[in-house]
Amino acid sequence: MALAPATLACGAAAAADGACTADVSATNTGVFGLSESGWGVDGHSPNNVGIDGGSRTNTGVWGHSEDHFGVHGTSTSGIGVVGTGPVDGRFEGPVIVTGKLRTLGGGFHVDHPNDPANKYLNHSFVESSEMKNVYDGVAQLDQDGAAWVDLPEWFQSLNGDFRYQLTAVGGAAPNLHVAEEISGNRFRIAGGEGGMKVCWQVTGTRRDPWATANPLEVEEEKPQEERGRYLQPDLYDAPEEQSVMRARTPQPPPTPPSFEPPQPPAMPPGAPPMPPGVAAPGFGRVEDEQQQQIAELRGQIEELRRGRMEDEIDELKRQIKKLRRRRKRQ
Repeated sequence: MALAPATLACGAAAAADGACTADVSATNTGVFGLSESGWGVDGHSPNNVGIDGGSRTNTGVWGHSEDHFGVHGTSTSGIGVVGTGPVDGRFEGPVIVTGKLRTLGGGFHVDHPNDPANKYLNHSFVESSEMKNVYDGVAQLDQDGAAWVDLPEWFQSLNGDFRYQLTAVGGAAPNLHVAEEISGNRFRIAGGEGGMKVCWQVTGTRRDPWATANPLEVEEEKPQEERGRYLQPDLYDAPEEQSVMRARTPQPPPTPPSFEPPQPPAMPPGAPPMPPGVAAPGFGRVEDEQQQQIAELRGQIEELRRGRMEDEIDELKRQIKKLRRRRKRQ
């Protein structure tokens, strides 16, 4: 099988002998990092791809850490981590996002409760042009046809701009209404029949500090570099080259041409077989050239380790220590 020449990848912590590895796999993991207490894989480039791993049939990049980041990506002006494929990302466990989460759509995807072995069940998110929270419940009216609805003690600290809906159960209640609006984290219903059940719904708009500092911009102008481009070009009969992601993501360097492992030259018909341990004419020279290429790659690695990358790695390590101290104080 033809393989592309090895792609140089060097982690922040090199191997015990000080050497980094450069490797490409056609059937297994392209880049693998393992750490007991630090970073599994760390890559940096001042103006291009920090780590590029590829595999035809297995994992392209795989990182593991016992108590820290398995894979960590940062960018000062671009995108920290980009994934492309039929499934761009898969997370098996809790996912924490501390900033805004933007999607073209979404919802839950579960095994169908009526036929879990053969079907899935999908539901969509409930969406709004405001940061809405939705609360509902059932109230039992007293003999006077009224009831208080108590809400959590944090309700008014989190929400404002309330909206109400009331639905009588078991009969008409034309006079059913909100007698007293939310105050002290409760509101009052009145105008129904004694003993009647009432379904209620209240929505509130978030007013917590994060929501106040990050208001939702419903309509926004595209930046200049994204104009004429689309989040999903095929929906507008536009070519893939007009994708917004093409403008946001630096393109990786072109893949070097693949090569076949060198083979010994064919021997003339009738020639005696080569004795064991003796290379065919010209084949030893090819092996020497390969050894020279490996030596040059190792030299490049050492130059990178001695160069400005060391300063940037030290800065990243200082940031990690700060994060660890902050986590201990929490």
